[in-house]
Amino acid sequence: MSDKKGAVGPDGLTKKERRALKVQAKQGEGNPAPVENKTQDNKKAVASEKDVKKIADTPVLAELSEKEKRKLEWQKKLAEQNVSNKEKEALSKAELKHKRREQQEAQRLAKAKEDESKKVPVKVEVTVEKEKSPLKKVGSPVKKPDIKKNVKSMQKVQLVQHLYCEDQLKSEFGELIVNYKNVHPAFIRLGVQYSTKTILGSNARCLALLSALKHLVEDLHTPPKQEYCRYLESVLQTCTAYLQNCRPLAVSMVNALRHFKLQLTHINNKLSDNEKKAMLIEVIEIYINDDIKKAGDAISLRVNEKINKSGDVILTYGCSSLIRKILLEAHSEGKDFEVIVADGRPLLEGRELLRRLVQAGIRCSYVLINSLSCVMGNVTKVLLGAHALLTNGYVMSRIGTAQVALVANAFNKPVLVCCETYKFSEKVQTDSFVHNEIGDENALSKIDTAQDQSPLIAFKENSKLMPLTLLYDVTPPDMVTAVVTELAILPCTSVPVVLRINANEVN
Repeated sequence: MSDKKGAVGPDGLTKKERRALKVQAKQGEGNPAPVENKTQDNKKAVASEKDVKKIADTPVLAELSEKEKRKLEWQKKLAEQNVSNKEKEALSKAELKHKRREQQEAQRLAKAKEDESKKVPVKVEVTVEKEKSPLKKVGSPVKKPDIKKNVKSMQKVQLVQHLYCEDQLKSEFGELIVNYKNVHPAFIRLGVQYSTKTILGSNARCLALLSALKHLVEDLHTPPKQEYCRYLESVLQTCTAYLQNCRPLAVSMVNALRHFKLQLTHINNKLSDNEKKAMLIEVIEIYINDDIKKAGDAISLRVNEKINKSGDVILTYGCSSLIRKILLEAHSEGKDFEVIVADGRPLLEGRELLRRLVQAGIRCSYVLINSLSCVMGNVTKVLLGAHALLTNGYVMSRIGTAQVALVANAFNKPVLVCCETYKFSEKVQTDSFVHNEIGDENALSKIDTAQDQSPLIAFKENSKLMPLTLLYDVTPPDMVTAVVTELAILPCTSVPVVLRINANEVN
């Protein structure tokens, strides 16, 4: 074995020596090639760089067409791509690996810096807010009280929690309610009367608004270089916003304001200010006479035809000025009838109606709403007032009206709702929770006719007890026999027709 391995060939070399020479020859042949390739690649890269420079250095003449410009830009991009590709190929594997590591480290550092920057600004913002907050409190003028802050601490019924901000004007808004800027004194007085519930009832509130509007028209003086009607419109907007803050506007008030603003746009600008004032006051007086007073007279005549000369027992609820007028006129005509006044807490408006009817000599009975079923059997007809009549036929009125209509419907008694057409509304409502007003919850714990204190006097100490006093409810049209208007005795579903007729008359 040893002789075969160490045998010498004809060239004088053993097998080991020949194998080593072959390996060296192969290595010698492989090494020069990359050097040549590198040099060739470097030459090509230099040449491509020169091409880029040539393309970049070529002057862009105004005479060149858009096609030639695009061609030059394309050649420049290709040359740059060739340079980058050649540089990548020229790098060895070790260099590429090193470059990738550097990129990864740079990305990690950038990410760490971003995380730090996200944490730091939070602290800075907090310090800035703490420093700036006292300055804002000192410098910012108080235009309207923030009612929602104190509402959170109240005991609220979740179903109507969106209505609570409207009820907090007595305490929070009371300081600013008198000293309000850019509002006519008549509107300031009216706002106080609305917020304290001194003026109640849809007709009374509308008449008071129109009276204040008269004073505004008479006392308004136009600044120089301004037109009277445009200036009056801007002032009226401020005054109505103030009234809205005191108490939400009734449907009758909204319709009256809409009519006044419409007439305001039809006045000729060439007239003098005194002539415009006279025309606007005439518009207000015509609206009061035609849409409120004469409408009430027409409704009274229609209802009196339905009242028998003797033996009628009429039930009414609350204190509607229109119902009071109807009953007093029927009594003055010599008709003999009895009135049952139903009432409900906390407003107890029926006591005022009872006092007026007794003064006129009408036989009356007074019951609370929880006793309706006891007296409904003796009733011949039910007369109810209305705050508004909605487009879908629902009657919006004082809270408890729907209960009266429900009991009357159970006893098969006719229910007549008396409502002027200026109270018709385009709104649609099917419940008493989406849009309503919340009354004074403290009034529930006060009973002025009782000697002992109410058991609800300490309701604020009980966290489980949450009082709720809504001012209005809606009565479905199925429970109303008919609606008496100045036009005719109509079903509840005729509201859209009446609104369309009124719109055509105005146009």
